[in-house]
Amino acid sequence: MSSPPVTGSESSSSSVGHQQVTFDLRAFSKVILHVTKYPQNPVNGVLLREKKKASESGSRKFVIQDAIPILHMCKYTTPMMEFALTQIEQYCKGSDLEVVGYYQANESLKDNQPDIVALRVSEKLAESNPNLVVVMINNDQLNSNLECAPFTLFQVSEGKLRPKEAKINLLPDEDGALSTVSALIQAKSYRHLIDFDNHLDDIGLNYWINPKVNEEIEQLSS
Repeated sequence: MSSPPVTGSESSSSSVGHQQVTFDLRAFSKVILHVTKYPQNPVNGVLLREKKKASESGSRKFVIQDAIPILHMCKYTTPMMEFALTQIEQYCKGSDLEVVGYYQANESLKDNQPDIVALRVSEKLAESNPNLVVVMINNDQLNSNLECAPFTLFQVSEGKLRPKEAKINLLPDEDGALSTVSALIQAKSYRHLIDFDNHLDDIGLNYWINPKVNEEIEQLSS
């Protein structure tokens, strides 16, 4: 029987010890704001880190530095997802970044399990990064006063998404990250978050960087 998935800041042991998956404040904030902006919709996006940071990190430390929100209209829109991933690939090449994760929130409040969409997108991304982290959002843990990182972690293995044994860390620290993101939600900063669907409506909107949201994150965390 497989081990249960890891949620929040819990961890489980394995034969190789605890792996750490660390979310920088910018990445954590954008994932939560994307889901908060569209509570009735399925949403997804990708997670990034600098390539130089990857070479500096040990095998047991996995730091996610940023997030790019992609879809909220319909996560099943394959052509749009492929188009977005192509654009993101070009953006990453020009910015010395790499895609290290995929996140998804389902429509149902109680559904935090990966579906065929999560599997297919993750398999595609894992072709470039076999250590890809898949983050499913626990919708029932989302509110304006976060008590934990509402995430369940998975990884691609033998054609399936299986629970990933890892400890979730938040930067700069758990209490600070949770309080900052809670403040962002209360300030309705999610209204300024741009995803790829928004970009298609107005190509002048920068969904790669989300400069307005980055600014608000910096202001509330300083």
